[in-house]
Amino acid sequence: QDIQAIVAQAARRLGVRLASEVPEIISEYTIEARKAIGILADAYGLALYARGNGRRPTIRAEDVYEIIQHARLVPCITCRASRSTEVGRVFGLGVLSFVGCVLEIEAVAFPAREPGHGQIRFNETAGSMAKDSVFNAAAVIRRLCGEDLANYDVHINVVGGGNIDGPSAGAAICLALLSAIENRPVYQDVAITGEISIQGKIKPVGGLAEKIYGAKQAGMRLVLVPQENQADIPQQLGGMQVVPVATLEEAIPYVFAPQGE
Repeated sequence: QDIQAIVAQAARRLGVRLASEVPEIISEYTIEARKAIGILADAYGLALYARGNGRRPTIRAEDVYEIIQHARLVPCITCRASRSTEVGRVFGLGVLSFVGCVLEIEAVAFPAREPGHGQIRFNETAGSMAKDSVFNAAAVIRRLCGEDLANYDVHINVVGGGNIDGPSAGAAICLALLSAIENRPVYQDVAITGEISIQGKIKPVGGLAEKIYGAKQAGMRLVLVPQENQADIPQQLGGMQVVPVATLEEAIPYVFAPQGE
């Protein structure tokens, strides 16, 4: 269940009034229902002490932020969707400690000083399977648009330096590279998960329900998932669109914005 809904429901049951922004603020700092209720209870205690006067005060945003500051909490969502576009920046999806999260993957590409002698740089901490995805992506890009990565100096970065335990970021890495090489803008409210094969097929992944929830928390408008994972798509999507795709070619129209948009 959505953390915002849990907080609002708990407040109603306790007869406590909330400022409209309070549930959203709490949801930014935890995805655990018990912890969310704890923050709410502490904020209510603070409001009662400061402004009670024998009545039940409204919990304000400043009450919640004071509790968050004293508890030294940090936002659990490190990047959020936006309605903008960027070149070479694609959102993938992962699972961290059984919780879905958004992976921010960025790529830049410059013509090599000598054709055929370009270099590829990639986060060492991302893991060997993620690095293999880069080489798979090189084959797919060459097949799609005829571009050889050996003619470019390429740098792929997983922002935050996290380890990707598996190949599920392959499609996102491939799209980030293609965007950088062709200078094509990417929608920043779309995320994708899926392993990329050297034939350009998007293969199934695990933890799909958790990944979709992580995308929803980050405010994504659209999530692309492997066609073979279609049966794993949750029923409750909260207005977010989930589209199954079988190949990278099918994903491109959803990810790339028209030039100049």
